Amino acid sequence: MRPTPRAFRLLLDENLPRKVATELRARGFDADHATDVGLRSASDREVLGRAVSEGSVCITLDRDLHRILAQTAAAGPSVILLRNVRVTPHELAALIEAAVEQIGEQLANGVAATVMGKTIRVRRLPLRIEGA
Repeated sequence: MRPTPRAFRLLLDENLPRKVATELRARGFDADHATDVGLRSASDREVLGRAVSEGSVCITLDRDLHRILAQTAAAGPSVILLRNVRVTPHELAALIEAAVEQIGEQLANGVAATVMGKTIRVRRLPLRIEGA
C-alpha cells in the first residue's frame, strides 16, 4: 500500500517560519515546528534525531542536515532541503505540499531531497560522500 502524502509526519526546522507549520496543518498535514516541540536552538543532530524517533520527514533551509546524513551514512530520516526560496509562509507551505505529493513514495524509503523552484533532486539514503 502506497503512503498518501498527508500520511507523512513533517518536522519543520527552526529556520522556517512557524506559520508554515500552521498552514500545512490547515492543508491536512501532521506538521510540527521545531520550536513548538522543545527544539528551540537545538543542534542539527538533535533535530534529525527527533525526526528519526518520530518517523518524521524533516523540512529545512539548512544544507547541514544533508551533510550530516552523508557523514554518518544514515538511512533516515528523509530530509527535504528548500533552496533559494524567498516567498511567503503560504507559498512555502504550497511548495512543501507539492514536493511531498511528487516524491511521497520515495520519502517512505529514506531520501535527501533538494527543492529548487519546480525542480526536485532526490538521492536515496544512505548518501555516499564523493571520493570516499
